[in-house]
Amino acid sequence: MSLCSPMLGRFVSASTVLAVLVTGCTPAPSQNGPTSAAPASSATAPPSLETGRNGRTVLPTAASTACGLVDESAIRTALGALADSVQPAQPDAERTAEGVIYDSCIHALDAGGATTNALTVQLITYPNAAEADRANPYGLLLDPEDVTDLQHPAKYSMLDLSASTEFVLVSVDGARVVKLIVALPKNTAWDKAGGRRAVVKLAQAAGL
Repeated sequence: MSLCSPMLGRFVSASTVLAVLVTGCTPAPSQNGPTSAAPASSATAPPSLETGRNGRTVLPTAASTACGLVDESAIRTALGALADSVQPAQPDAERTAEGVIYDSCIHALDAGGATTNALTVQLITYPNAAEADRANPYGLLLDPEDVTDLQHPAKYSMLDLSASTEFVLVSVDGARVVKLIVALPKNTAWDKAGGRRAVVKLAQAAGL
């Protein structure tokens, strides 16, 4: 086969370029005739959703609304000097196969970003109120206290952990559960009454 053989025109490769350079001939068009490019679709494909290691579907950051419940000004008002170095909010949202949406927002209270010195806002949305009740949203609270000065039923608890102390308020409104968790290192933690005052301020700012 000569370098100008029609067969050479079937390949767009380094050998084709070499044939043009060496012989000066132009590869012949494909025997199947010229092909036209497929028209570009005007529709934009929806973004693919990732699956987390726990089997939940990771939702786009834009789908998260937990960070909008409490703004930086409310955090500084409720936490005082402990929030002097509060960091930008970090959202995260996932959906389970059962349709439960876990929407979280972490406001680290220092540049280290550890959750042992942070405010975490978690918004859990169940398919209906019965599912929320079945999940027992107050179940992990230790010696919970009723909080009556909010719009929706809520309970408060203090949890003494190995690396931090957590001050937790859980509010339930039908299928919607909101958890406010302020974690502080042992040396800066409030007493139980002080922690309650702070998280109640945050809950009021969030419209709970």
